[in-house]
Amino acid sequence: MDEFQAYRDAARADGVPEHIIDLGLSFARPRIELSAESEGGGNLAGTYGGHPRLPPDIDWDGYPHFFASLDCAALPQDVLDFPLPRDGELLFFADKHDGEDNSEGRVIHVPAGTATVERFFQYDEEEYDPSPYTEPHPIYARRFWDMPTSYDEVVIAADPERSRLYREHDLDDYQQGHEVWRYDLTLGGHAFSPQDPPLPNTPPDEKGEEWLLLAQAQHQLGYFPEFTTVHFWFIRRSDLEEGDFANVKVETFSSPPP
Repeated sequence: MDEFQAYRDAARADGVPEHIIDLGLSFARPRIELSAESEGGGNLAGTYGGHPRLPPDIDWDGYPHFFASLDCAALPQDVLDFPLPRDGELLFFADKHDGEDNSEGRVIHVPAGTATVERFFQYDEEEYDPSPYTEPHPIYARRFWDMPTSYDEVVIAADPERSRLYREHDLDDYQQGHEVWRYDLTLGGHAFSPQDPPLPNTPPDEKGEEWLLLAQAQHQLGYFPEFTTVHFWFIRRSDLEEGDFANVKVETFSSPPP
């Protein structure tokens, strides 16, 4: 059974009218979810944590902190609603410290065949914040359809009536993917934050450029383990189509986990 049919069946069982179900599915966006779980037919697609491998001419002094490296050729192809590089590695960096109002981060694409060197950085163990280094583990990629949360003021609020119906019928409750907290990293889909929706998300900026949610990741703060820091990497569609990751923006929030 496909995901849309499963969504319809679950919503019908709760008495949601057919035209309202169609409204909910109109918001669906594809998402690639990456986690350490190998069950369910996922492709081995990269490594979360560890030390980054970078070309010698790229500077990195341990900050912003390294999150994950993805093998572009191993990711599900042509499933997102934006293009990704076909080969090479995508490396994600952001600040793992308390993330309020923090926008430090970057994404680096290392083309296939590029010479790289594993980079090591000795973090100061005397700091109050424990080392942001994460022991590496493999991550597996799966594709799901993703719905915006009912309080996403960026995506669903453009049309007040559609927004009202979406919330009234809890249309985000019937998607078949797992909660974003189950994953180390996600690509595409809708931004999920337990606080305010992150920006710029998808609206055009002052130059009419469309910003896309490239990826999202989350981790527990070392010195406040009950808190989760959520990171969002955004990129202009035109830059992504040109393979240019130099102007990626990062939004970060900290919140108690759900």
